[in-house]
Amino acid sequence: MDIIPTMVDGAVVLSLNNPDLFTQDSKKEEEEEAVRLVINIHNWVKQIKLEYLVFDFQEEKHINQFFLIELMQLRKRLRIPFLFSGVLNESKKTLESYSCQDSYPLFWTPNDAIRALRIQHPGITENNAKHHVTFGESLTEILKNDIKLNVKEKKQKPKATSQDYLSLL
Repeated sequence: MDIIPTMVDGAVVLSLNNPDLFTQDSKKEEEEEAVRLVINIHNWVKQIKLEYLVFDFQEEKHINQFFLIELMQLRKRLRIPFLFSGVLNESKKTLESYSCQDSYPLFWTPNDAIRALRIQHPGITENNAKHHVTFGESLTEILKNDIKLNVKEKKQKPKATSQDYLSLL
């Protein structure tokens, strides 16, 4: 399970990629994967300073319930608009049990969600965050690449020589 950022109607939409639905060996591994994914979403949102989250579940029949619960916990922590589209009955019940529809309804398409977001928060999708997004690539891969780049940047800093220290005198 992973999230792939896409651009829809000029806004960032996170699409669920659920290819390994039944390949988990145990429920514990499934829960760990869900937690890791939500942590990745949190770190990514903080890194690029995104002020909203629009999820497109693309009418997936089976979405990990633990993932949805962790996502609702993230919603409380981030305090930014969370909008959902393409949600089917099983997932809809979980989202509604967390009063997810209090601020926004559940939408059929991401375009509808973006339209509602722009009505309630004009200009929110026009910030610079979307210019720092790699679209169409797995969020897990994006974060791995960013970590590798940061490590390389730290290693490439020139070390001060004794001659540099003498020039300060």
